Amino acid sequence: MAKITHETICVNSAELIEKCTRLLSAHGLSGADAGQVVEHLVRTNLRGTDSHGIARLPHYLRRIEAGSIRVDPTMHFKQVAPSLGILDGDHALGHLVVKRACAEAASLARKGGAGWVSVCNSSHCGALAPFGLDLASEGFISFVFTHVDPMVLPYGSREPFCGTNPLCITVPGARGNHVCLDMATSVVPWNLVANAANEGISIPEDWGVDAEGRDTTEPKQINALYPVGGYKGSGMGLMIDILCSMLSGAPYGPDIPKMYGDLSANRRLGGLVGAIDVKPFSDPEQFMRRVQELTNRYNGLAPAFGCERVMCPGQPEMESELDRRKSGIPVGLQTLDELNALMIASGIGPLECHRESA
Repeated sequence: MAKITHETICVNSAELIEKCTRLLSAHGLSGADAGQVVEHLVRTNLRGTDSHGIARLPHYLRRIEAGSIRVDPTMHFKQVAPSLGILDGDHALGHLVVKRACAEAASLARKGGAGWVSVCNSSHCGALAPFGLDLASEGFISFVFTHVDPMVLPYGSREPFCGTNPLCITVPGARGNHVCLDMATSVVPWNLVANAANEGISIPEDWGVDAEGRDTTEPKQINALYPVGGYKGSGMGLMIDILCSMLSGAPYGPDIPKMYGDLSANRRLGGLVGAIDVKPFSDPEQFMRRVQELTNRYNGLAPAFGCERVMCPGQPEMESELDRRKSGIPVGLQTLDELNALMIASGIGPLECHRESA
């Protein structure tokens, strides 16, 4: 997992949830909706995916203030076939839209064995893993896809076409040890570059290029990122864009409004969520035991020289969550200042910081 190194201060996860929920509520969201969004963000931080955690909250607030994100949306779900539906998110926070899409997909799967929901008129939904893990906890194999504005170079190109277009595939395992692959189709998430720019630090040379197509270590000059795995990641990103745009009528690639562009413009993002019920195939307990057996054997492989052990997708994040629930969530100093300024302005008071981290 790609990381950036900068000065941080640790904040207790419970305090982050409590105060950031109040902050989001102060901007017009209901307490329930604000709580769901903030829980998603903090859960993402706990798992070590700081690119999509609480550092994104100030941006969402700016979009709410500019009018491109609705705080009181009226989402509309239409079932179009026994196992298929379309969800119009009414320009709500994407975390709420995709959560609703997951619920609808699960409902369809309970009735027919599988459910697929196409999404339109959403906004940035954060990390996909929490959605997949929640579906896995209900006994479903899940697939979650989303797309974003162009910021990734197609293989062989100097200009971007698709976004970082992530995918998440999650399989339920025994005792909550689900196997969860959550990955962008770019070498790093764009928001990791955004975090580096916010904290004023450089990035590795092989992450992306400037407007002229040249490698740069200056995050504020990044115009596009490289695809992961060359032509393979490039192809995956394009296919995800097709899945997220064509079924629901959402815009694709260059036509998607930029996340950090005109904050008053609706993002109009699409997505696709799938849920497969394990029960018609296998006894769920037996299925999850077999998944656990597989992961145990996978973990038991002889590690390569220089590596400590072999881990399955999602295991590093589970270990991060265990550690950060005890030690706190590291928040960058610039992000912390920004959050505290917003909280003080809303009459909430600053976050309590209890430990520095490198």
